[in-house]
Amino acid sequence: FILVADASEPRRPVLKTVQYLCIALLLALITGLAMATPPKQILPGDDWAAEASAAQSDGTPIMLVFTADNCSYCERLKRELLKPLLQTGQLSGSVRLREFNIDHGGKIVDFDGERIRSRIFVDRYKIFATPTVLLLDQQGNALAPPIVGFNNAENYRVLLTQAIEQARPLLASSTVHRAGVE
Repeated sequence: FILVADASEPRRPVLKTVQYLCIALLLALITGLAMATPPKQILPGDDWAAEASAAQSDGTPIMLVFTADNCSYCERLKRELLKPLLQTGQLSGSVRLREFNIDHGGKIVDFDGERIRSRIFVDRYKIFATPTVLLLDQQGNALAPPIVGFNNAENYRVLLTQAIEQARPLLASSTVHRAGVE
């Protein structure tokens, strides 16, 4: 639109209005970009029904990283591979990455919306070592065999890429089976 000022009125109110509109537009643009930016950290998961709903909307599998307190391999996995992948946006649009610390007790919301003890959640996936990475569908079914442990970023990147490549078509075709989980 075009602002037309009466020659008899001072121009200052019109300029102030334009300044305020520009500032508001800039703030809206910055806020929109911030909301569209993928997270730069690994977020914890404790409401799997909400995660499943978001993953359904995104059309992506859930990458669940089981970690533990004082697990040096977990920290290395996050520091050497997962955080760099997040920061460069390489996981954006391909998976929904969440972390679950097996040492934190209490109750969580399961994929079906029911509250369960976190120990039951961990036992379901037969987690015996950390880190363990699973790729899951929106019902919590495994889409690829688990990746257990961590040696180095290069080898792990290959394993992770293979697991994602295996999981995405299964999720898309809805022919989900429990790969590696009984």
